[in-house]
Amino acid sequence: MNKKIQLFLLLFFLVSSAMAQVELKGTVTDVANQEPIPGVSIKIVGTDRGTVTDLDGNYNLNIAENAILRFSFIGYKTQEVSVNGRTSINIQLEEDIEALEEVVVVGYGSIKKSDLTGSISSIKSDEMIKAPAADPMQSLQGKVAGLQVLNSSGQPGSESNVRLRGINTLNDNRVLYVVDGVIIEGGIGFLNSNDIESVEVLKDASSKAIYGTRGANGVILITTKTAKEGEGSISISSEYGLENIANKIGVMSGPEFANYINDVNPGTYNNIGVLPDTDWQDLVFQDWQPVQTYTISAKGATEKLSYYISGGYFGQEGIVPKSDFERFTFKLNTSYQVKPYLKLGTNLTGINLKATNPPGVVNTLIRAWPINAPYNSDGSFAEVQGSNPLAAIEYNNSSRNQIRALGNFYAEVNFLAGFEFRTSYQFDLNNDKNRSFTPEYFVAPLQQNEESNINVGFGESRNWIFENTLSYNKEFDRSTLNSVIGYTAQEINSEFVNGGRRNLIGIDPSLWYLNAGSEDLQTNSNGAATSALTSILFRTNYAYDGRYLATVTFRRDGSSRFGRNNRYANFPAVALGWNISNEDFYPSNFVVNQLKFRGSYGLNGNQNIPANDQFSRIGSGVNSVFGFDDALINGASFVGSPGNSDLRWETTAEYDLGIEFDVFESRLTGELDYYNRTTRDILVNLDLPGYAGAGAFVQKRFNAATVNNSGIEFALNWVDDIGEFTYGFGINGYTNKNEVQNLGEDIGASEQIIGGDLGNGQRVTYTEIGMPIGYFYGYKVAGIFQNSEQLNEFPKLSQQGIGDFIYEDVNGDGELNDQDKTFIGSWIPDFVYGFNFNIGYKGLNISADFAGQSGNSIYNGKQAIRFSTLNFEDRFIDRWTGEGTSNTDPRASLSGINYQPSDYFVEDASFLKLRTLTINYQIPQAFLDNIYLKSASVFFRGTNLFIWTDYSGYTPELGSGNSALGGVIDNGVYPTTRVLSAGLNVTF
Repeated sequence: MNKKIQLFLLLFFLVSSAMAQVELKGTVTDVANQEPIPGVSIKIVGTDRGTVTDLDGNYNLNIAENAILRFSFIGYKTQEVSVNGRTSINIQLEEDIEALEEVVVVGYGSIKKSDLTGSISSIKSDEMIKAPAADPMQSLQGKVAGLQVLNSSGQPGSESNVRLRGINTLNDNRVLYVVDGVIIEGGIGFLNSNDIESVEVLKDASSKAIYGTRGANGVILITTKTAKEGEGSISISSEYGLENIANKIGVMSGPEFANYINDVNPGTYNNIGVLPDTDWQDLVFQDWQPVQTYTISAKGATEKLSYYISGGYFGQEGIVPKSDFERFTFKLNTSYQVKPYLKLGTNLTGINLKATNPPGVVNTLIRAWPINAPYNSDGSFAEVQGSNPLAAIEYNNSSRNQIRALGNFYAEVNFLAGFEFRTSYQFDLNNDKNRSFTPEYFVAPLQQNEESNINVGFGESRNWIFENTLSYNKEFDRSTLNSVIGYTAQEINSEFVNGGRRNLIGIDPSLWYLNAGSEDLQTNSNGAATSALTSILFRTNYAYDGRYLATVTFRRDGSSRFGRNNRYANFPAVALGWNISNEDFYPSNFVVNQLKFRGSYGLNGNQNIPANDQFSRIGSGVNSVFGFDDALINGASFVGSPGNSDLRWETTAEYDLGIEFDVFESRLTGELDYYNRTTRDILVNLDLPGYAGAGAFVQKRFNAATVNNSGIEFALNWVDDIGEFTYGFGINGYTNKNEVQNLGEDIGASEQIIGGDLGNGQRVTYTEIGMPIGYFYGYKVAGIFQNSEQLNEFPKLSQQGIGDFIYEDVNGDGELNDQDKTFIGSWIPDFVYGFNFNIGYKGLNISADFAGQSGNSIYNGKQAIRFSTLNFEDRFIDRWTGEGTSNTDPRASLSGINYQPSDYFVEDASFLKLRTLTINYQIPQAFLDNIYLKSASVFFRGTNLFIWTDYSGYTPELGSGNSALGGVIDNGVYPTTRVLSAGLNVTF
């Protein structure tokens, strides 16, 4: 074929193609209200070409005259239309009721809210950004019935103390977090709140059973943001705030302290007026330090490709010098529809954290003498009784740097009708570096460092999970079936190395390395741990006619943390539900529009124990002299706890009965649950006789204890509008009764477990049958000995005199001794609650969130511990100074009998606080259209504005840490802060 013919055919083809094209225009509107719908995705079927409707619902597209168009938009039914040569096609989209119904994320899947049989609370993204904090969980305080969130410290970067439905075990009570399917070891303080799409809190056994060994303490699922087809936007979120200490602790001034000392030792200070009056809290705490967070994100989706990408920054300088914190985050979520049956995707999160670790001066500054000046006349640090906090800050140089990456890669294959196979590889890689340097300095004989020293620590952990699941979703006439079966394998590896040296060659930061120090007396340590888990899982949800619901769940786990005799355990659960409002006999005009009854029972497990407790460990350094030449021979022996190869799972059996309802055409929605959970085979350390050179006593871990938690939880929400005025109100709460039912008496355990070490040899908590875990134990104070007659009348300890406490003779035997110590309070709250309200008019909205708890106590250890003469809190000002002066506060003393464990140091920790108050203004869309913005809003927020409490410490929001046996003792914590902030959110 010659070139002329080829050119002719090419021109003919182009002309024919052009003639076959038409310019198509039209408008897309809503069937219900005839309003235009912007952002509707319009695709030419069989191609990658298409467009979206503009703000007025209009579209324009050049298209082949015989093409087929697909119109799709979130919440509406998709339509396909043949062009057939037309140049104008207007489309009306109908709402997809099923698509609009709330969908709840559950383990390894999702389900319609109406078909849910378990107790699950769902929180959406707009609630997660209501507090300027590093830890997203702080935004959930007071938002979820059954969930206790305590912001125990104001230190920048600190994570919340989170408990679900009480205290479940004597050991680690932390909930399990799952982020985009990745199971997290620890908290979620690494997450950017702006990246979170939703949070689901799994509360009952049926919901948690799919996580088997790790579900007993509760499971929190976090889903990060993705894009839906037709979406395309760039968003910028920013918030800048200033924080200040929320409240100070009342301590004695200089004159008050000097008077107190004079009461103890008359004549010590004769001229009080010339003494310094130093307020150490004012000197240490910095006013109005910045807190800031910024996020820029982009998302979009086509028929095949979806992406969400973001970068974030959170910074907080802290009210204590050298406590600053910075976190940089990166987020990437993508999916690609390779074939109609195959989708590939990934969820990636990267974190770089930098922090300065502050010295432990909080407890020091409330004890340091107020009659000591901070500086000498030459400007150097002065000697201060109780230590000079300013010097401690100056000479402290400690930092942390963390790099972490986690995420998953997955593939989904759809085949046959309703089957989907998903395989994913999840990983969590963490590298942590800590470095501290202390120079040579001298402030006082008890506050000095004779040689500079450096300590460096490196730690890393590698966690991988390989999961394979097969799901089946099908509707059969009036039935719906949703099932999943799967296999998972996980391995966790961690290692640390630490080193220290002294006498560095300089103090410049460029020399803060081990090689800059002397090799003499250097220290080092190195250790590692490995654990693995393998599991099979199954769950099926069945719904008949939207009325009768059933869920069956099963998981079998095998963990290397337990011996071969008990390595595997089974965790089944069953749940039933009845949507009675869908029955034919249910009155259509009844005030309760929707009503559901549900109940569940199941088993969950807890494997939060050290990975090597099944093994007896050998330690080196036990050296002895042997042989005829009296040589020193290196030796080794058992150290710590001997192993127990028969260790098995802690197992929690829980049943839950619940009601869900909608009233007044869904203006009022609510849930009410009764829960009862019993944890058996709780791991306890029991004393054993010494053996094999291990000492007089050793402890061995056994499955011995049983604990029960029960209570009622509720949630009510009202949403309504009057014209353009909108308003809403919500309240939730739960009660909890905690009781120890067994401590292993059948295997020789003692009747009590004593804990709560104050650090001075005194222990103030007991755990025993019939009582809550770790309750406070001590004397009850009945008054003050006013005179010699009372001193002779009441039983007393040998050291007691006039002006001292009268301790109650509890058993009435006429003697006062340890047998009269008794229950003096519990740190576990009886009631945890929260409520919120919001009002709006046009673009203006005002919202407030409150959180509180009651019925719990704190042991004020910072008042009770007296190692030497230190400053006192101001409650001691109104002390007994003579008959009739006080019957509550004893005479002045520096230590001794009045500091025995007693209810004098137990304080009510109930509180109610205004968690957040936010004023938000949505800029009118008419104005935004002129500057090509999709949305924009500005807001002003106050966080921790007010707290109502009788507790005298910095905060009543103290948690138990990783062990419940020690209760809650306040030995001095970083104060919580009040934050005033403003922000701007813009979407292009």
